Amino acid sequence: MARKSIPVMEWAQAHHSVVFDDDYEPRHIAPARRGGPEQRFRSLSMSLSWKRPKHSLFGHDDMRDPTHHGNDAAIDDSHDGPEHPQGPTHVKQRRASGSLKGIIRRASMSLKGIMHRRPSVAAADVIYEQGASNERPTTSHGPWNRLGQAANFHRSPSFYDLDLYRDPNKHVPIPGLGDEPPVIPHHTGAAAKASAAMQNEYFARQRGLNPPSSDDGNDRESGIGIAVTRLSVDLDSVEQESVLEQDSRISRIDFVSELPAELAIHILACLDASALAKASAVSRQWHHTVSNQHIWRESCLRETTGTYATSRPVQPGAGMGVPKIHPQNDWKQIYKVKLELSQRWKEGKARPVYLHGHTDSIYCLQFDEFKIVSGSRDKTIRVWDMHTMECKLVIGPPEVVDGPHLLVDEEGNPSHYAAGSDNEQTALSLPNTVSFPEHHKASILCLQYDDEILVTGSSDSTCIVYDVKAGYRPIRRLRHHTAAVLDLAFDKKHIVTCSKDISICVWDRETGALLRQLRGHTGPVNAVQMRGNTIVSCSGDFRVKLWNIDTGKNIREFVGHTKGLACSQFSEDGRFVASAGNDKVIRIWDANTGECVREMKAHENLVRSLHIDSVSGRLVSGSYDTDIKVWDMETGNQLLDFPRWHSSWVLSAKSDYRRIVSTGQDPKILIMDFGAGVDGIGQLETSAAQATD
Repeated sequence: MARKSIPVMEWAQAHHSVVFDDDYEPRHIAPARRGGPEQRFRSLSMSLSWKRPKHSLFGHDDMRDPTHHGNDAAIDDSHDGPEHPQGPTHVKQRRASGSLKGIIRRASMSLKGIMHRRPSVAAADVIYEQGASNERPTTSHGPWNRLGQAANFHRSPSFYDLDLYRDPNKHVPIPGLGDEPPVIPHHTGAAAKASAAMQNEYFARQRGLNPPSSDDGNDRESGIGIAVTRLSVDLDSVEQESVLEQDSRISRIDFVSELPAELAIHILACLDASALAKASAVSRQWHHTVSNQHIWRESCLRETTGTYATSRPVQPGAGMGVPKIHPQNDWKQIYKVKLELSQRWKEGKARPVYLHGHTDSIYCLQFDEFKIVSGSRDKTIRVWDMHTMECKLVIGPPEVVDGPHLLVDEEGNPSHYAAGSDNEQTALSLPNTVSFPEHHKASILCLQYDDEILVTGSSDSTCIVYDVKAGYRPIRRLRHHTAAVLDLAFDKKHIVTCSKDISICVWDRETGALLRQLRGHTGPVNAVQMRGNTIVSCSGDFRVKLWNIDTGKNIREFVGHTKGLACSQFSEDGRFVASAGNDKVIRIWDANTGECVREMKAHENLVRSLHIDSVSGRLVSGSYDTDIKVWDMETGNQLLDFPRWHSSWVLSAKSDYRRIVSTGQDPKILIMDFGAGVDGIGQLETSAAQATD
């Protein structure tokens, strides 16, 4: 059984105190009552209280009162003895006797270290017989008798072996001469006994107000599991001050200066930006240590690279707002920029910039940190510089790129420029133009690019693959669809296209060979996307379907929309699918179970575009009601609304860590820049060497 420590007065109320205070000096000690020779024996018994005399610290009347409980006495050194007359003869005789006995007593005290002295068990029995009363039960099987036997240290002869290492008279007061009070030695336990006597009075009064409880869980019959503990109230003021001083000293240890620099840096790197800012203000040394770039880099990467729906945290240098790790990076400034950018997203503070140059509706776009690629009903593909906002390249059929008003308007002013909300023209440019033998002869409806290729789909029912590194020179054309190619997606191995001919085609990326054609939808397939070996598609037949790209089989279907669907999106980790269409509702599905986990009544007209930012968990929607809205994927709550920032239908809207870029029926590209005006925002970008003109 585990030992439970409880306060001393809860079970051994009448024991001698085990607390000694060397510095306590009582202001007054009353003269001790002297009895006969047999009563002058000083008992060292630690047995229960009824085996000793019953003089109370409060006087004889209190002890005779049956309602008074004197069991909590920590110290009771008084002895009952016969009452002696106090006449002059007796006083004189006792004074002489006391003087002689005092001399003998002091002589014996000087020899205390030479000979071991222990109390006589027989003498203790005499005291027990004289001090016994009817206040306690005395039956041999009573609980108090058993507890007394358990606590009586005199019953075991082996206990006295320990007396060899303890001087019983070390803290005994030296008797005074005659009726003079005894001399209480300093730096002994006698002073502590007097202090404890004061506590006894306090506890006795408290018992009258708060009777002890019997349901405290202790086995009071046997005493098992009981241990005497030292109470904090027994500490005198000097000792308490010492403890408080020690605690205060420990709490103010400067670990930054005490630990090796490497350990201090490792510990501080576990803090976030707010805590680091406070730590930096502690002292000059802390400020110097907190300025270490390793601390800010580790804190920044830990706190800002978490994602909502990706397979791993954001990798530095991947173009997602975390720069490549480099010795020259100022990670404290980078951290500050990211926090400010995040706050701007929460508040919806974005600066609009409109790019002019296309002459008809812009159906599709894709962008990164350095460029935007757009496709339009005017049959052209245009490449824009994200930093300067200038148009760099126009690709199209010869009759278009050679037209007189492609680069300048009728007044001779450049037709490619950027404009803000005040409609002031900036970034005027004259882009390069190029026309290849392989080109689209109709609207560019969809496109996607990576570092190596650009693939476009057109109303002419074909797709063209371009070599990005060779100046967007066409590599091959993909022919098999019998109607307009409405959407496409690709990875390192496959190119997937969907068409108005209600089919999905899977192509080999390297050779352009058709691998298989998927059929199952009963209406135009308006959108496709792929994650791993899974394709998600949506159609005008109200259905969202999942396909296995290797087998071509339909593995799951999501049913719930009530009208034709225009767009669908896969989260990067493949866990979620978002879909929307003509029923004006956005639904989020669990890709593994097919369950609709969220439904948002989003717009007042057809939802034409969706984009999931798997890093932030934001969902961007664009609609024919001309609004662009931002949603929280986790809760389904609307975060932001940008009403009528386009003057007509929104046809495509995508986002990254900093911007939302959208296109519409009006021939303008809208850039909503949340990082505009943030000092140091360029530090979040990857190396400029990755930009492609």
